[in-house]
Amino acid sequence: MKNISQYRNTFGYNPVRWIFFGLAFVTLYFQTNLADPFNSPKQWALLFFSSWLVGYIFAYRKIIFSIKPLTTFYYLVVCFLAFELIATILSKNHYLAVFGATMRKNGFISYLSLAVIVIATALFLSSLNINLLFFTTTFIGTLTVIYALMQASGNDFIAWNNPYNPVITTLGNPNFSAAVMAIIGVITFSSILIPNFHSAYRIFCVFLTLLLLISIYRTNARQGLLSFVLGLGLFLIIWVFNQNKKIGVMVGLIGLFVLTLSILGILQRGPLEKYLYKETVSIRGFYWQAGLAMFRQNPLFGVGIDSYELYFKQYRDVAYPLKYGYQITSSNAHNTFIQFFATGGFGLGLSYVLLNGFILKCAITSLSNLAGHNKLKMAGIFSAWISFHAQSLVSIDNLGISIWGWILGGAIIGMSVSATQSSSNERKIFSNKAKGIDATSFLFSAFTSLVALVLITLLYRGESNAFKVISVFSQNDQESNNLYRDLNVKAINTFLIDPSYSIIASQNLIKSGFLEEGLNSLKQVLANNPRNLDALNLLASAYEQLGNISEANRYRREISYLDPWNALNYLQLGKNYKEQENFVGAREMLDKILSFATNDSISNEAKLVLSGDIK
Repeated sequence: MKNISQYRNTFGYNPVRWIFFGLAFVTLYFQTNLADPFNSPKQWALLFFSSWLVGYIFAYRKIIFSIKPLTTFYYLVVCFLAFELIATILSKNHYLAVFGATMRKNGFISYLSLAVIVIATALFLSSLNINLLFFTTTFIGTLTVIYALMQASGNDFIAWNNPYNPVITTLGNPNFSAAVMAIIGVITFSSILIPNFHSAYRIFCVFLTLLLLISIYRTNARQGLLSFVLGLGLFLIIWVFNQNKKIGVMVGLIGLFVLTLSILGILQRGPLEKYLYKETVSIRGFYWQAGLAMFRQNPLFGVGIDSYELYFKQYRDVAYPLKYGYQITSSNAHNTFIQFFATGGFGLGLSYVLLNGFILKCAITSLSNLAGHNKLKMAGIFSAWISFHAQSLVSIDNLGISIWGWILGGAIIGMSVSATQSSSNERKIFSNKAKGIDATSFLFSAFTSLVALVLITLLYRGESNAFKVISVFSQNDQESNNLYRDLNVKAINTFLIDPSYSIIASQNLIKSGFLEEGLNSLKQVLANNPRNLDALNLLASAYEQLGNISEANRYRREISYLDPWNALNYLQLGKNYKEQENFVGAREMLDKILSFATNDSISNEAKLVLSGDIK
């Protein structure tokens, strides 16, 4: 009988290598010469690695339909993708729907890529090659913690323009960094208690877990620390239960009690409130409320894939701008489930719930069926997956984190298949696979990868050109001014450039004296997306500076519809009316401000400026 090492050269091992190389690359990759150095390159890497896996899935598609858990999982993923595609087609802003919002990139192509990866993971990962997941995680964790400690000590080799805590690692945000390190930390901690791993590796994992914990603490991101503690606690409960069921039940009840107190503390209740509650919890409440309001008003297909920001100000509660500012916005619901319901509607949200519900069911069933080392490995993977979802309930579906959740979900399905197979039968499944893919499947992968590379090249040009114009303008002479104009026009005309970058370039043109070109570019952005508040505000301000008050008022009235609780906009519109000697309109704006912002300082200014009939 062949041993496991002899199966490493079979077909089942090759795509797994590709999957985990992709996991490492997406987590660690960033590029400093782009307008978005973190999210865009991660999206491109995700797209490229998933495109090559298409041929592998196609070559062994029959296996999917021969094993029941794989079949069910496959249909759930396809169902999710189908609803995502329908919502994308019906979205009013197709650029956002396909490629995702600026600095987020959670569009259709990202979830298509994640769907391909999770199917490949479920298909090719099993108890025979699961160790590679643990070893890859250790490798990624080691590089991540080294960079985190460098940043924490002020020795970052890149001078980031970063308003946050310096520990942003390769994800650009301390909260995201803490979340990934929490997931990695749960897996490395579980490795310590898995006996069949080499003792040297387990000792290394002890030190790595401690350094990850220190790094998470240095991010000052409480959600990362809580995610780590939750995942670690769950693994320990399973581990203790595996040793002694009675003690395991007792530890589980204690854990449930602590979890309940923690949740209450986060919600400003109970004895742990002063330790766990942060103002950001209240802020997230506003994000969730707005997302649910979007879903209630658009239950079938949502407001459009990754279009949350376009509707946030319209659906936000009036208390939000009064407390945090009239111009502050959000591009995400900060809860993955609410985000899907809000932007994709009932079908997309429900399919995501069912998909993760099935993974949860398979994990629980497998923990009952697996034994020995494989049971502990499943426990580690499952605990890390729970840690991922703990983060996703209160934060953004960042691609550098998402790939972990989807791969861990696929790993749970793969291990659940192992739990239903005898050891000899599982080896038989793998040994019957060829060492490579046939010509048709190879061409399949080659074609999809070529399409991905072309798309990546086009998107790269937009990011690169945008990076060149995001700088401080210095008008030295007419020649340099013209060169600067050409640079911005080139960025605006770049195919598939993010509309947000076009707005920045348009603003640069206006500032540098090329008014007509800048205004026309802003109008084109608005023509493609009438809900773009940035373009509306810039156009209104530009026309006010030019003295064309009537045109400015037209844009400000549009703003008042899309942003109904913006007292600053009403104040400026009232000033414009008064300048036109439209005192009735000015009084209406004053009444509007006083209707919801009576206790805000802006009401005093509005009373002073908009009262009476004197210009």
